[in-house]
Amino acid sequence: MDRLRKKLEDPLIKPHGFPHEHFVVLPGAALRRAERHPLLAGLHATDAGFFPVAAGHAVERAAGAPTHLLVACLRGRGWVRGGGGEKPRAVGAGDVLWLPADNPHAYGADRLRPWTIAYAHFKGGEARAWMRHAGWRGGDVEAVPLGPDGTAALRLDRVYTILEEGHDEGRQIEAASALRHALAVLARLTKETTRVRPTVERVELVRLRLRQEFARPHRLDELAAAAGLSVPRFAQLFRALTGCSAIEYLRTLRIQRACQLLATSEGTIGEIAAEVGYADAFFFTRSFTATMGCPPRKYRARSRQRAAPGRSR
Repeated sequence: MDRLRKKLEDPLIKPHGFPHEHFVVLPGAALRRAERHPLLAGLHATDAGFFPVAAGHAVERAAGAPTHLLVACLRGRGWVRGGGGEKPRAVGAGDVLWLPADNPHAYGADRLRPWTIAYAHFKGGEARAWMRHAGWRGGDVEAVPLGPDGTAALRLDRVYTILEEGHDEGRQIEAASALRHALAVLARLTKETTRVRPTVERVELVRLRLRQEFARPHRLDELAAAAGLSVPRFAQLFRALTGCSAIEYLRTLRIQRACQLLATSEGTIGEIAAEVGYADAFFFTRSFTATMGCPPRKYRARSRQRAAPGRSR
C-alpha cells in the first residue's frame, strides 16, 4: 500500500497500461537542458500522453506537483479534487482541467464511464502568465466546459506525438510550440465560455421552471423569450445543457410523474393524463407508450405486481 501511494503521489509516475495509450516522460538530462535553453526555459513539456477509456485511473498528490498539468477530458467522465478536504467535482467530456504546480490535488476516472484524456505536464517562467491570460484562478481547481470541439481544438495530441519521436532540442522546441498553441486556444475559449455563462444560467432557470411547472402548457417561443434568446439559440443551448430538446425534456418530466401516479394512486388514465399536462387521454397514452415501451394500464399492472408482498420472482 505504501508503495502504491508513493507511486500515486510521484508527479512523473502514473498508473498506466491502458490499451492504445501514449505515455512519454522526458529524461532528466533533457529537462535540465530545456531549463537552460533560451527557447525552452519559458515553457517546456516534461511529460505528456493519452489514456483511452482509463478504467481505474486515479492520481493523488498530497503536496501537489512541481509541474503544471493540463488535462482535457475527450470522452467519458471523471472527477477532480483540490486540497483542503473539498468534495470531488465531476468532470465530463469537453471539460479541461488546469492543475497549478505545488497545489494539492487528486483526480481520476469515473467508475462506470471512465474518461479518455489527453494531458501535458509543463514547466517554465511563462506558465503563470499563461494562467493569468486565460483568467484561471491559481489556487482553485476548476473544470472549464469547452465542449468536444473545444478540447479537440487544443490539439494536445501534438505534444506527445512530437515527443514520442525523440527528446532532442528541435523536437522539444516543436513540442513547446504545440503547447503554446494549446494554451493560446484554451485562453480564448475560456474567455468565450465565461462571457456566455450568464446566458447559460438563464437557460438553466428556464429548465428549473419546466421542472416546477411541467403540467402547464409551454411554447418554445415563450421559453426562449424568458431566457432572452432567439428560438434557435435557446434550442441550441438547451440541448447542450440537457442532451435533449425542451419538448423532449418536458415530455420526460410528465411521463416520470405519470409513472409515479400510476403506481401509487387510483386515478383513472384520463385523470392522470390531465394532472401531468395532457388534455387528451389518447395522446397521453401514445406518448406514454412511446416513452415507456408499454401502455399506461399495463405499466400500472406491472408496478402493482412488483409491489405486492409475498411474491417470488
